[in-house]
Amino acid sequence: MTYWQTVPPAYSARLEELAQALLACRDAFHETADTFHWEPASGSGAAAAAVTLPAPDPAIANPTGETGHRLIAEVIQIFLFGAAAHMGGLASLLRAGEVISSPPLILRAIIENCAHAVWVLGDDPDEPAEDRLARVYLEELKSAEEAKKNSGRLRGKDDPTYKRTETAYKKLKAQILERFSGSTKAELGNGVLRAQQLPGLEDAVKWMYELTESFGGTIDATTASGMYGLLSNLTHPTLYPVREQRRWVEDPATGHHKAQILVRIESVENDVGAALAAFYNALNYVTAYFGWPETALKGLQAKIDAIIPDFFR
Repeated sequence: MTYWQTVPPAYSARLEELAQALLACRDAFHETADTFHWEPASGSGAAAAAVTLPAPDPAIANPTGETGHRLIAEVIQIFLFGAAAHMGGLASLLRAGEVISSPPLILRAIIENCAHAVWVLGDDPDEPAEDRLARVYLEELKSAEEAKKNSGRLRGKDDPTYKRTETAYKKLKAQILERFSGSTKAELGNGVLRAQQLPGLEDAVKWMYELTESFGGTIDATTASGMYGLLSNLTHPTLYPVREQRRWVEDPATGHHKAQILVRIESVENDVGAALAAFYNALNYVTAYFGWPETALKGLQAKIDAIIPDFFR
């Protein structure tokens, strides 16, 4: 049994165009960061949070790392940076013609990072800034817990790395309990703080698409769940995705059958479109929260429009 996969020469030019659209997203993120340095514009939601949530946070005696409104900016920045970096990675795959199995893995990572960036900001611009801060701390605590857990598994609990991550986790949990009076260890253990519930990976994606649907998006929560499930199946060892892509053909030179993996350019375009939509919407949401001019967004829109003319219609 032989498998073979080829990218028709006619696809190459289109794959390069799609790669350019992905790279434009990555560049728009860096242009935004380099221009505004994550400082809120006057009159923005982020500016209001800076007043309500000063940094350093006076409610924390010995803070570790960023606090207050600067912590919100830090977490959003990291999630968007991750998404932007993956956009560059997906572009590289397209340029190399590797469009069979790897793009869905990166697409899932892009969507997840965008979903968490948007979830941190929330769906109510008039909500108390404390709720937004609570969501940020839930993300921070989950991250610290994962660092502690996996360093212990990799190096053992006597290793200095584990001890460092364990100490950081305990300090962060204590800082959260200090900052949010009335919160409990039991609640934090269940991913709850100030009535905010940290979503799972799929739930965060569904939440993001529910939000974008309310602004005119075409993907509802059920469709988002199906899309995320398919991306997960393409990420983890699952049989049916490969079976649905292959066809058996006879090799005239040998008489043996070969399994040919078929990938339509329309399928690649759909994956790229999903990545572009998730990233553009997240960057748009963040830009609005900080009150920045939409220069980078409009430049990105023009580049995407030139490559996918009906993308914003």
